[in-house]
Amino acid sequence: MKLRIKGNSLRLRLTRSEVARLGAGQPVEEATEFAPGQALRYGIRSVDGPGELRASFESGLALVTVVRDRAQQWASSGEVGIYGVSSALDIAIEKDFRCLTRPEERFDPDVYPHPDADVEECRTDRDP
Repeated sequence: MKLRIKGNSLRLRLTRSEVARLGAGQPVEEATEFAPGQALRYGIRSVDGPGELRASFESGLALVTVVRDRAQQWASSGEVGIYGVSSALDIAIEKDFRCLTRPEERFDPDVYPHPDADVEECRTDRDP
């Protein structure tokens, strides 16, 4: 999962396996360690309850929650993202596409094929 923060906007980009886990009701979490014992943790969970998206930050954990039914619908569809606002924070949860410009990320087997990619150019031995 990738995290991007800019001003009052937060974007989480999830790989195929992470989208599947979220759709199955499992949490997805990552951490960035700045120094021993100093980590920024971030994650997404599906929950039952009102409101499509919510965000919180407690004890070093930036957490986004999405309604379980919405997460399942998104995970099983071709829909790119879930978008909303929690308080003053704009939130985007998106499927992570293959990078067209960074060779090391171009053939990551766990990301989604980029809709603008030339299929033959991006094919590798790892592709089905």
